[in-house]
Formats: sequence, C-alpha cells, structure tokens
Amino acid sequence: MKNFLIIIIFLLVQKNFCDEIQEWTFKFSGFMESKTINFPSGGKVNNFIQNGTWEDSLGNYGKGFCYGIIESKDKKDSFFQYYCEVSDQDNDKFFTKGTRKSEDAKAGVGKQTIIDGSGKWKSLIGTICIYGVKYVDDVLFALQKCKFSN
Repeated sequence: MKNFLIIIIFLLVQKNFCDEIQEWTFKFSGFMESKTINFPSGGKVNNFIQNGTWEDSLGNYGKGFCYGIIESKDKKDSFFQYYCEVSDQDNDKFFTKGTRKSEDAKAGVGKQTIIDGSGKWKSLIGTICIYGVKYVDDVLFALQKCKFSN
C-alpha cells in the first residue's frame, strides 16, 4: 500500500511539472482617437479609443477595441491604463486590462492581463502578457507575448 501511494504521488507531481508551457503571440494594428485636457502646470490627461484588427500564433484573427487613459505629469513621465474587448472569427471574445509606464508616449513596453473571456478564451483568464507598442501619428502597431500552461 505504501508503494502504491508513493507511485500515485510521483505521477501527480510529474504531471504538474510536465504540463507543457506554450507561448502565444498576438499582433494588433489599428487607429487611435483621443481627447486631451492640458493643465497649466504642464501635465495632461488623455482619454483614447483604439480600433483595429488582430491575428495570433494559433491561427485566430478578428477585431477589437480599447478604451483608456494616459496621465502625464510632464513630457517624460506617462502612465497608460486601458481595457480592451477582442472578438475572433468564431465570435468568441476575451477582455484585457493593460498598463504601461513610459518616458516615450510613442513607443513602450507594458503588461496586459486577460481578465475575462468566452468560448476558447475562457481557459486563458488570468494570463499575463508582455507587450510592445509603437505609434506613427494615430496608427498603432502592437505585439504581445504570453506564456500559459496547457
């Protein structure tokens, strides 16, 4: 009986350590519209909406939009926070919350978390991703990489 329990425990531990870690990449491109409030002290608040299309390393594609805010104390200190709704070719959706702190509003690296989802995306809730973004005027290009257990 003791050997049987040891074998069961070994198999359970092995399964936990052998779960395959997968990398998922996600490319988003689109356009941004914004409205800005400028403060006399030099700071500003910028509310924005982004609309665009996407594709990922799993063969999915679709459209999405984000609403967010950028708070700037001066030209070198900006904090971004936003929420996105993304739908795929099967009309399954996932929702994200992202943040980044950057000295350059036109490019930077941040963190995005999948906070909700439907269909195939439900299993990725809680996944944290690192993303990079670049802007050319009102056009944005973003790439994110995520790791998750299968």
